[in-house]
Amino acid sequence: MRTPKPTAVSRLKSSILNTALTTHYECWFNPPESLLGLIPGANIDLDYTLSCMEASLPGTSLATAELTNDFTGITERHVHRRQYDTTSSFTFLVDRDYKQIKFFETWIGYIVNEQNSQNLNYFYRVNFPKQYQTTIYINKFERDYKGRNLVYEFLNAYPISINAMPVTYEAAQTLKCTVNFNFSRYITNATRVKQAPYPVF
Repeated sequence: MRTPKPTAVSRLKSSILNTALTTHYECWFNPPESLLGLIPGANIDLDYTLSCMEASLPGTSLATAELTNDFTGITERHVHRRQYDTTSSFTFLVDRDYKQIKFFETWIGYIVNEQNSQNLNYFYRVNFPKQYQTTIYINKFERDYKGRNLVYEFLNAYPISINAMPVTYEAAQTLKCTVNFNFSRYITNATRVKQAPYPVF
């Protein structure tokens, strides 16, 4: 058993008081190339990164199987699969051109290849996954920009839903758009030797 011992204040400052802050991050969205020509009047640039006011670092868990017959009176649980969160949410500030809403509405419309018409014989045929899936990056860093960062890559990601956005005659607030993305799994630069190449637009 480890016995308690005194700890210097400088040691505390360099460990438990040296905490990461939630307010320093960047999100990069790489829509499929076949979608770029469909986005009305928008260039995919820093605007979407800067307007992303909230993002969720993903969660994960291990699925286990219960074993009861190997040792008498002992129940064991062995891992058989790693599980990932099914969705990740991103909240954007909407500008006066409603560029953020148009961007994700167009992306979702492209996924189902919908017809933007009032025809009573409306139908749609969903595109193949590789046509609408992409990679999303979250770069978590600190305010001193000293290179201590954590990069998440969401693989095979695509928007699955847009949350309702209420408008009201009450006190004016900034319009926000929350988009939920599905993805198959994620990787980070903390779990491999070579960091992922940084996306450039």
